[in-house]
Amino acid sequence: MARRKYPLPEYLLIWGRHEDLYRRVFSLALRSLHEATSVSGNEDHISEQLCPLLARVCFRLGQNGIDVHPPQWEKPQQPQTESEVGEKHIAKRPDFACSFLNPLAKSPEEYSVPFHVECKLLGDPTSRTWVLNRNYVTRGIARFDLQSHKYGNRAPSGMMVGYMISMTPEEVQAQVNACIGEELPGIPQLAFTFSDVPWQSQHRFARRHVMPTPFTLIHLWVDLRKNYDRN
Repeated sequence: MARRKYPLPEYLLIWGRHEDLYRRVFSLALRSLHEATSVSGNEDHISEQLCPLLARVCFRLGQNGIDVHPPQWEKPQQPQTESEVGEKHIAKRPDFACSFLNPLAKSPEEYSVPFHVECKLLGDPTSRTWVLNRNYVTRGIARFDLQSHKYGNRAPSGMMVGYMISMTPEEVQAQVNACIGEELPGIPQLAFTFSDVPWQSQHRFARRHVMPTPFTLIHLWVDLRKNYDRN
């Protein structure tokens, strides 16, 4: 069955509820991470520390009658068709995958469509070659439209999480936007209000290499500058 370039309106409505739910889950967990006594390590270690906070949020929502599966950390992408077996992107692991079963699916490949979340550190470079704010773009945003990764494959939206460990939010936003302009000129720049934690923004753009073409990328940035331990 040929893949649809544009999702059906009924599907987008159901997917929108799924997206809103996990935006809420991550927002609440990131707020707890912001209030933690100490946070340390690279982005993978911080995401690991985020896991029990996400599980706690999902448990509380479940107690209030909202069924939600905890996001799965570094879950391998699953081939949905025979042609995908052995493809490069199958070996890639987005930081989190939030399971979604499509009740409107007309084929097996449309039935399971995870909401992918990629997490990156933000702030000053940690070395001459490891530039955090550029990594957020080239090793984060870009992966949602790369054949090698295919994050957000078959999904109309995905999420980026930024762990800000230094610099001002305005400085980080300016550097990220400058890199978007250099590396991904077809993607709109970000505009945060920097009010409630986590800070939120999103942009909508047309993907060239991953379906569906219209895609929304949500951004949640959490301020860890006061509780990040560099030791």
